[in-house]
Formats: sequence, C-alpha cells, structure tokens
Amino acid sequence: MKWRTLAEIPVPDIHVFIQEASALGQAVHIGTDSLQTGRFTQFCTVVAVLTPGKGGRAAYSREVVPRIKSLRERLLKETWKSVELALQVTSVVPGELTVHLDANPVQIHKSSQYLQELVGMVVANGFKALWKPQSWAASHCADHIVRTLGKLPRA
Repeated sequence: MKWRTLAEIPVPDIHVFIQEASALGQAVHIGTDSLQTGRFTQFCTVVAVLTPGKGGRAAYSREVVPRIKSLRERLLKETWKSVELALQVTSVVPGELTVHLDANPVQIHKSSQYLQELVGMVVANGFKALWKPQSWAASHCADHIVRTLGKLPRA
C-alpha cells in the first residue's frame, strides 16, 4: 500500500510514521471509509495520531477495487482493512489503539443492522471500537479524502 500525509508527502513506511508520531504514548486512531464510483469501489484508510492541545499527524492510503454491491460486504471490508492495519502496527504503538467504524446505530440507517457484527470483529481482535457519531477517523477524515482527493480520472 502507498501511504501519504494529508499534505500529499509520501510515507515510505507506515510503521515508522506511527512509531515516531506516537512516541510519547499518544492514542492512535485508524478508520476506513469507502465510496462507490461507477464500476469501482474506493477504500481510504486513515491513521491519525493526536497530541492533545498540539494537533496531530495523519496519513492515508487508497485502494480501488471492482464495485462491491453488498453493503454488508463493503462494511466488513472497511472494518477488516482497519483491523488488519491495527494488527500490523500494534507492536509499535505505546498508547491506546482505536478502530473507528463507519456505521451508524440509528435504525433508519442501513449500516445499523451490521454494527454489532463490525464491533465484534474489532473487539475480538483486541482493539477499542468507536462508531458514529464518535468515529471521526472513518466518518470525517477518510470520508473527506475519498470524496475530494480520491477522485478517479474519467475514462
């Protein structure tokens, strides 16, 4: 996966980026969002490391795959992308590691029927799960990147 900062600076090794950004025990937040565009589904995974009162650092990675029609499959893939990255970097994170889910518990939203399954996946792997409205890494950061920076060129 290719990683970049929000300023579009390439990040050669996400493990080193996270280790340096969280060296003082800052919490690490990971979230993924997706966007259906034509025949493709774009996924954007964001890693954010916040230093309270001083801002933070963030990096993202995008992946484009053939369109995923099932909402359940898409949400599971979003969650697994975040969990998989969390599993890879857990050894270099001295503080708390939280996985943000792009699912809403309010019954009028279609994602609500999958929330328990998604939270179970995160918790079963040993991480703290956050969902809307607290899941800012997935529902705001990754969403912003996939919708603005993630525009696919026209064919």
